[in-house]
Amino acid sequence: MGLISNIRKHLWFVTILIALALIGFIVMDMTTGKGAIFNNTDTLGKVAGEKINYKDFLQTEKVLYNNTDVDYFGRKEYLWNQYVERILLNKEADNNGTGVSEPELKELEFGNFLSPVIQRNFRNPSTGVVNREQLNQFKNGLENESLPAQLTEFWKVQEKEIIKDRMYTKLNNIVSKSLHMPNFMVERNQVESNTKYTLIASRVPYTAMKDDEVEIKDEDYKSYIDANPGLYKNDEESRTLKYAVIPVEATYQDSANIRKILEDKIASFRDSKDDSLFVVTNLGKWEETYITPEKISKGLGQEIYNKNVGDVYGPYVDEGEFRLAKVLGKKVLADSVKSRHILRRVSTQAEFIAATNLLDSLKNLVETGKQSFDSLAILYSQDPGSGTKGGDLGFAGENMMVKPFNDVIFYKGDKGKLYVVHTDFGVHLVQITDQKFLTNRQGIKLGIISETIQPGDDILNSKLEEAQTLVQNNKTLESLEKALSAEGKYTIELVGNAYENTFKINKLGENANNIAREFIRWSYGKDVAPGEVCPEVYSLQDDVKKFTNRYLIGGLSSINPKGLMTVDAARNFITSDVMNKKKFEKMKSKVGVVSDINGYIGEYHVEIDTLTEITLQGAMLPQFGEEPELLAKIGKLPIGQVSEPLEGKNGLYVFKVIDKKEAGPINNLDAFRRFYKHPAVNTAMTYMMIALKKKYSISDNRFKFY
Repeated sequence: MGLISNIRKHLWFVTILIALALIGFIVMDMTTGKGAIFNNTDTLGKVAGEKINYKDFLQTEKVLYNNTDVDYFGRKEYLWNQYVERILLNKEADNNGTGVSEPELKELEFGNFLSPVIQRNFRNPSTGVVNREQLNQFKNGLENESLPAQLTEFWKVQEKEIIKDRMYTKLNNIVSKSLHMPNFMVERNQVESNTKYTLIASRVPYTAMKDDEVEIKDEDYKSYIDANPGLYKNDEESRTLKYAVIPVEATYQDSANIRKILEDKIASFRDSKDDSLFVVTNLGKWEETYITPEKISKGLGQEIYNKNVGDVYGPYVDEGEFRLAKVLGKKVLADSVKSRHILRRVSTQAEFIAATNLLDSLKNLVETGKQSFDSLAILYSQDPGSGTKGGDLGFAGENMMVKPFNDVIFYKGDKGKLYVVHTDFGVHLVQITDQKFLTNRQGIKLGIISETIQPGDDILNSKLEEAQTLVQNNKTLESLEKALSAEGKYTIELVGNAYENTFKINKLGENANNIAREFIRWSYGKDVAPGEVCPEVYSLQDDVKKFTNRYLIGGLSSINPKGLMTVDAARNFITSDVMNKKKFEKMKSKVGVVSDINGYIGEYHVEIDTLTEITLQGAMLPQFGEEPELLAKIGKLPIGQVSEPLEGKNGLYVFKVIDKKEAGPINNLDAFRRFYKHPAVNTAMTYMMIALKKKYSISDNRFKFY
């Protein structure tokens, strides 16, 4: 009872301690922004003081992408940028009066001057013009509040895009019209564009020196970064990561097991009475198209053409799979085909259904002899070119028609039979009326079933255990690097500048974005320090077949503060440039003074090139590629003087100007001013959006949500 008595005796003291603890908790919550009391769990970000609501963001994503998983992070990145830009444009519209009024919006949606957004979303692919009927259906549905909920949501999202596009256009017009180019700049550009140089030039490419002939130290990287601060500056804190990929490949036994699976199916495939059902049941590929020898895959082989109908070929290897192919049919293919059709144009789902039903009815009338094809074509075809001629299209060679139509008349169809075909032009009732056979082309129709060659459980477990052992036995990144190097079979990769919202590691491929995101999120963990190894072993999948084929392990190399990049952060961006700079310095010391241009620059044997009609405008040098800095130096060379060895992007250069044709008199400055302003006008809004993002505060909390 002593403890309780003491508590009661000093209750005031306990009360103060509890209060202080609560205050501390609240302060911590406020300062970290990660607690539940003050943190708004629905705020994805904040732009110029305006919140981006996560639920609204998800709803917009759902409307646009219908919850598909295609490019999960890529689409979120695109949508985030759309939100940010829309808010920034709204802010500028408030400042300069360039908003979009309600009457203006209605004109953009349904009037005579439709928004590019409407033109894109409601364009008829066959005609290239806006489908007014479909657009009016939306208009009536909105006014009557009779649109399905999904279409109403789509329109709301589209309306925001229309407004954003219009404000973007208005601001772009303001910025573009404010651009001015004074006369002296026009004159200078004209002189540079019309002064022509003739040069003799030689180059020692950097590849003439092996990489191991130069040594790159950290101070070399640092000097390069310091010399180019505008290029290597972090606007926010980042991480440098290191990782290794442990590949998992199918063993000989895995391959043999998969081959055996198909071998066991040969007899049942050969004896099958319903080939299409057998193929579909075995997740195979079923096509009605006849293929020609030149289109057959390398794995299948030409000998398939010697097989009889009903024979099964394989197992053979193609595109990482074991496959069986059954010959379903063989025939000689026509070189040209005469056909006729009845076309019904469609632009909506309802029109598509109606057209298909109509053509099915017409097909039945022709097949039963109740009506002739040509009379029905005259009555019903919406092809003005062939309808009046009974639908006749004349003879056509292969690939002269759109693919679905071409496939029917050349590969799938038989003379005299009727087929309903769907193309971008609409729905067709097609009949082959004549065929010409000139080259005796052989066609074969196949049914194919397959099994992917992938690692079995034994090798998967073995490689996973290897990866886990490497992680468990090496608690520091330095130790892990040494262990991986000792293995001698794994390459250590560097991710130089991963930001809190980075979602990809380029070398891993687009399909690994989920894993890349998890690895990067780990590196931003509260207690994760530089040099620490990630305890997780990540599984990576084949891009196409989606089976596990790699394991990823790695750790955090460094935390890079806001400002000028650290060496580790920039290393993978600049290694090649730093290497070339070191090579140039060493080459230049070897070459020394060059008195004239001949077949040698110092000890290096080189080609001698004559460059004519060279101007100081642009960036390209014929034969040598992009070298903008060298062009500026060429303009300062006196005629007949050999340059010192010059540093280029692609090598060490020596030039001699042998002729210079001065620009003539300059006339019509206004025309040239428009010409030179054009590139600036085209890029003005790109730089304007960059400026707006710097002008307004942007808080990005995406890392808390995905």
